[in-house]
Amino acid sequence: MSSQEPSPWSAPLMELVRSLPARQSVEVNGLPISYRSMGEGRPILFLHGLLGSADSWLFQLHDLSSRYQIISWDAPGYGQSAEVEPDIEVFAEQLRGFIAKLALPSLTVVGHSMGGTLAARVAADPEPRIGRVILSCTHPGYGEPLDTPPTAKLVDRIRALKEEGGEAYGRERATNMVAHPVDPFALETAAYVASGTKADGLFSATRMLQFADLRSFYEKITIPMLVLFAQKDPVVRPELSAELRALTPQATQKTLPNVGHAPYLEDKENYEQVITSFIEHSSSHSEP
Repeated sequence: MSSQEPSPWSAPLMELVRSLPARQSVEVNGLPISYRSMGEGRPILFLHGLLGSADSWLFQLHDLSSRYQIISWDAPGYGQSAEVEPDIEVFAEQLRGFIAKLALPSLTVVGHSMGGTLAARVAADPEPRIGRVILSCTHPGYGEPLDTPPTAKLVDRIRALKEEGGEAYGRERATNMVAHPVDPFALETAAYVASGTKADGLFSATRMLQFADLRSFYEKITIPMLVLFAQKDPVVRPELSAELRALTPQATQKTLPNVGHAPYLEDKENYEQVITSFIEHSSSHSEP
């Protein structure tokens, strides 16, 4: 879009986006990872899903930064972060390196969807660099063999993104990820964030989830853990949610009512209250 063309997004949304802190970047294993950071206090790192970026958390960056340091990263292949091969261990190594570079004490990680799969993998480390983990609308991965071809759904979505462009793709995917009726501003925000998805990054991240299998890892998580489910999630299949419940008996589990796959946008007040209450009432393994 040239500077002469009107923005397809509303003025209030663009004002909110412009008020975000500028992206920063650190080098991890020789590759850049970009992120936004806002506020001071106990740090919370937010990890987005397949249709996200650091901007997925623009509400939380504004709402919570008066009490916490809010960091939202761009996963490999998103934002200004370099793409990596579709292997959860490689993605997780980038996340570990990113956390190490930030050197934040008693870090809480909130991982949504794809981000939740990565967060769980790092939380299962024998000596995790994080103090708490919150898994949001996520699953253990699909555990398919490495020679499995891309799914027809993925091929169609990559084609649609390339042929229709980011805006059309973002609006379509956002409509299919939320529970209806939905607040129009929340829906537009989801669409705007999804519109920035890069085809190569989406392909690599989706393939990573296709191969990932964390079923043997959840029992290794010993830090405080909250697992959030969305009552009307149209993305994570019910059987995957049921499986995650069974795999995380040691966790605090909570179902968020009347929201779909973007509860941090659809009902940000309740989402923020639930995660901050957990942070304030759980003891980090790295705190005295």
